[in-house]
Order: sequence, then structure tokens, then C-alpha cells
Amino acid sequence: MLIHSISILLVHILTEAENRIVDKLRLAYYDVVPADLRTFCSLTSRISKHVLDKFGIGNELMSCQLWYTNQTQNYVVGFLDQQEPSSEWNGHVVCRAGNVIIDAATQNLEVKLGVPVPWVVVARRFLVTTQLISRARLDNNAMLEWFYPPANMDTNPPVEPVALVEQYGNLLYERIAHSPT
Repeated sequence: MLIHSISILLVHILTEAENRIVDKLRLAYYDVVPADLRTFCSLTSRISKHVLDKFGIGNELMSCQLWYTNQTQNYVVGFLDQQEPSSEWNGHVVCRAGNVIIDAATQNLEVKLGVPVPWVVVARRFLVTTQLISRARLDNNAMLEWFYPPANMDTNPPVEPVALVEQYGNLLYERIAHSPT
């Protein structure tokens, strides 16, 4: 828990200009990145990281659990006790930049569970130490919440092809850099 406390103290609050870039990233993401990559959190987070790095915005990958809740449903993506072996990483990862997280793989919920969610979510982080990292209320009164992973889990996201990250990261950067302000 001490690690979380220290990182919270060092949180950079994004400037207005940085927030505009992050919003442009959200809006342009799947105009550039192929939709068939929308469930690969490690890849999509690395693409977001690449773009923000090119803009000089400090960021890092952050492993977490993604929760979807409404009055009748409760789903969790990442870091679950799996009974059967799987070739997929048992985790979820987002890109953390200052006081926000960027999740371009919320579609895991829709593709795998039939739960309608936005394709890219930018959510403000809580600036106090808690297991809950961030939350976003959806139009249907459902809630997306991101939590720190449970203890003793492999929180290292899989390595992704650098060429693919750079290809889509560079295209997305160019789209954002040349879009009107």
C-alpha cells in the first residue's frame, strides 16, 4: 500500500493543453487503430503510451481490474481466479497519464459479455490512496471502475510487437498533431 501512497503524491495534474491531446486521442483512436484490436489491452495501452510519449506527456502502463456494474449485473475483467488454463493474459492494463487513465480496451466487456460500453474511456483518477483507481458513469447509469489488482497476481502485461505499436501510434500521433485545435 505504501507504493500507492507515494505514487499519489507525485501525480501530475494534466494541463489544459495536455487534456485536449488526451481528448483528441480518445476521439480519434478507432478512426486510426483497427477495430479488431479493441480487446487487446496490452497493445492498445502501449499505442496510447507511444502517442503520449511523442507529445511529451508523462505516462506509464498501469495494471488493474476493470469492473462493470449496474443494478442487476457485475462483471470483472482481469486478475480473476481462473479454473481452466488460458492462452490469454489474466489481467487488464490501461495507460496512466497524470491524473487520468486511458482505457482503449473496454470492449472486452461488449465483445465477450455483451455489455455495451464506450470504445475508449478517459477517466479521472482518484487522488487519494484507495483500492479504487478511477470510475466513470455511463449513459445507462452503469458504472465502470478500475481497481488495483489483487495481491500475488502476475501484473506484467505481455510484450507486444514494437512495429505494430509504432505503426498505429505514429498514425494516431499524426492524426492528433494535424487536427484543428
